[in-house]
Amino acid sequence: MGLLLAALMSLTNVLTDVARKHALDKRDLVPATFWIRIAVAAVFVIVLAFRVLSGASTLDIRDPGRFAIYLVLDVALITIVMWLYFRALQVSPLSLCVPFLAFTPVFLIPSAWFFLGQLPAAQKLLGVVLIVVGSLAMHRGLFALGIFAPVKAVIQEKGSRYMLLVSVIFALTNPLDKKLVDLSNIYVESAAYGLGLCVSFFLLGKLQKVNFAAAVHKNVKWISLAGLSDAVSLLFQLASYLYIPVVITVSIKRAGIILAVLAGWLFFRERGITDKVIASSVMFCGVLILYLPVTAGQAAILTGATLLGLAGALYWIPVGKEVK
Repeated sequence: MGLLLAALMSLTNVLTDVARKHALDKRDLVPATFWIRIAVAAVFVIVLAFRVLSGASTLDIRDPGRFAIYLVLDVALITIVMWLYFRALQVSPLSLCVPFLAFTPVFLIPSAWFFLGQLPAAQKLLGVVLIVVGSLAMHRGLFALGIFAPVKAVIQEKGSRYMLLVSVIFALTNPLDKKLVDLSNIYVESAAYGLGLCVSFFLLGKLQKVNFAAAVHKNVKWISLAGLSDAVSLLFQLASYLYIPVVITVSIKRAGIILAVLAGWLFFRERGITDKVIASSVMFCGVLILYLPVTAGQAAILTGATLLGLAGALYWIPVGKEVK
């Protein structure tokens, strides 16, 4: 049951990105995001109300002052994340920007050391290596222009750059999310977080004097689908925690980077998909090493097998070969 819920979470998470990209297409970013967050918050509030009325949850918050401080800080950071994330979906192919979320656990290493004084086992660095190698393999055709050409491509591609910043901020917000849940519960935190983002994007829109009505005009379907699938994905994720370890759920969620690449080809006919599937698969193997409790030997075997598979794929599959 836990694996099924996690798989459904990963699928709906990819569906969310597809719906977001449609909802944001040729739209002003801030008002469109506001309406998406309204849809997400509505689901969270309904779920919380149902659980409270059924006696399954309470509205109790331990230390409301601290909760409010953490919530304001979390909402402020996630507002920046949402703007960067959604802007990446606007300016870059889905298959090119979403895989760079694999860098989130990489940036969690220094943040965990700074905030918690924790350092990962040495074998976890092999996961970092695979993620970096995968990101460069995504632009493998550029190696013909110079050894650093793929690095420049990652930096110059706006969507990739934005997603790298998203990964950095996620490394900061994860500890805040945990503190908020510890001070309340998952459902209270989700509803408060959802409503907070609605307020932040409303105020941001007012400051920019945007047209909220124009963003939702003839866009209700995609906004509603983006909001509903976003909320449902999180609920599937939370439900899976009751059956399987969190690290397994998160690992399955990150498998979505491969699904996102395929979705980019399927829904938007994005090109260069073969190279991106190869690259994102390598990045996913790196994520597995970072998240799962592997020994040094297991990490070395997985790294070696992944690099051999990558070498074989690069040798046998021509640069830029398209999926028919």
